[in-house]
Amino acid sequence: MKPAMYMLLVCLAAAQTNDYPRERENALHPTNPAKRLFQDDTACGGYLWKSEHKAELHMVALYYFFGSTDYGKGKMGLYPQSLYRAVVNEQRDPPTAQVVMEGGTVKAVQIQMTGKEYQAAGQCFPAK
Repeated sequence: MKPAMYMLLVCLAAAQTNDYPRERENALHPTNPAKRLFQDDTACGGYLWKSEHKAELHMVALYYFFGSTDYGKGKMGLYPQSLYRAVVNEQRDPPTAQVVMEGGTVKAVQIQMTGKEYQAAGQCFPAK
């Protein structure tokens, strides 16, 4: 198994704990080049990454990091780009993410961010 895929599986497994439930609004961590999944993933503003590694991920994905900054306790949200919805909210600095579930299925990932951050990241969100 490739190291990046192993890291992805570990992060997804860790995301299932209840310390920072994904269905609640969680503050995002700033992007850090050392934490991206693949070297050619691109930053979407200062808080999201875009990955076009369809062979490994089977989708074009956006992802972010949130939760505890203690070593090994942070979490990652990795979802298809088509599920993301951005809302401008000047009160959300840093931006926040909340996963909207319906019947146990992810229906959307709502990102709230300032207008300035939306301008920096807007090209990564799906067209309405």
